[in-house]
Amino acid sequence: MNILVLSAGGPASHGVIKSLRDIDFKGKIVSVDSNKMSAGFYLSDSYHTVPNAFDKNYIEVLLGIVKKENINLILPTSSNEIITISKHSEMFTNIGVNLFMSNYKSIMICSDKLDFYNKCKKYFPLPKTSLNPRDIGFPFFAKPRKHSAGSRGIKVCRRIEDLSCVDVKEKEYIYQEYLPGLEYTIDVLCDMNSNPISIVPRKRLQTKEGVSTKAKIVRDVEIEKYCFDICKFLELKGSICLQMKEDVNEKLKFIEINPRFGGGTYFSTLAGINFVKVILDLINEKQVNLPNPKEITVLRYYNEVVI
Repeated sequence: MNILVLSAGGPASHGVIKSLRDIDFKGKIVSVDSNKMSAGFYLSDSYHTVPNAFDKNYIEVLLGIVKKENINLILPTSSNEIITISKHSEMFTNIGVNLFMSNYKSIMICSDKLDFYNKCKKYFPLPKTSLNPRDIGFPFFAKPRKHSAGSRGIKVCRRIEDLSCVDVKEKEYIYQEYLPGLEYTIDVLCDMNSNPISIVPRKRLQTKEGVSTKAKIVRDVEIEKYCFDICKFLELKGSICLQMKEDVNEKLKFIEINPRFGGGTYFSTLAGINFVKVILDLINEKQVNLPNPKEITVLRYYNEVVI
């Protein structure tokens, strides 16, 4: 089997590649990115430069790479990619490529924070969200409405003057109840029938640009139940990265869901749950019996690649 890992410049792709190396994967690992200087290129067996995922030529270029490299499975690690690929999924599945990911409808709900709020607010704990900041009251978060890229574009507004930092001309923003408490990232792996088969919560101890640099894997029955139910409700598939945060009363609320591998994917691997291995086992129709994740603390550090 040959695997194509997308967005080779991001931490999620590095975690996916390292997870494959950990199981002594015998196939070929191919990576792509729009940046020619992506570190993930040099962790792979082969690599290619591609246009941005929203470029009109992206799918054509990617299909050419898939055919050239005899790719059997694509593992996307960025929000833009999953939107574009899921929209054109039949072009890949019709040539025998496995896309172990959610469908376009579910992905689009998760990629739009207002649609996500309106879809889920009756059934799950969510921070109040609106297109009008007057509906929320200070303090509040100002966030780009669509797509997710760590914490980029997110502002905390404590007074009216803070709104001057929000560039509403460049992007449409939503305004969301400010949550001051602890934050959790939860890696969930669902089978292709939207059944969650592994849930790995971690407490975020330190972050940089929205990506965990220090985290503690925890067992929390409440978090696991909420995540199980919302993944089923949204009919999510494959690797899912969910974010929850405590409000002023220490009540946990969902702040977003990314239906893809997250930047801390490798934290779950270190805790004993290698999502990539499980996906390969499911594709090969092997029996999957997963242990409980180890409750460990993980410290992330930079590593260098010489090219």
